[in-house]
Amino acid sequence: DGRRVHVIERDLKEPQRFMGELMQAGGRLKLAQLGLEDCLKEIDAQESKSLAIYKDGKHGTLYYPSSTKFPYEPQGRFLRNGRLVQRLRKKAISLA
Repeated sequence: DGRRVHVIERDLKEPQRFMGELMQAGGRLKLAQLGLEDCLKEIDAQESKSLAIYKDGKHGTLYYPSSTKFPYEPQGRFLRNGRLVQRLRKKAISLA
């Protein structure tokens, strides 16, 4: 549609701090809708099909619900933030 985006980065090196994240199923869906889901490949992102909840010595499991919004089984991804950032940067450069 003719839009242009400028990305300004202070430093293009992968962040050296270790920071793990859980990308929820909806975040993964948004990446797919933006054509960026391939950025989750080759960064050791681990599948998450459910979450364990612990409180007062009790625990339970929450599963991602089935939904027709998703073109695949809804799953989250555990990943290192810096690796995802690097893949997104690489993708942005390839589209320039």
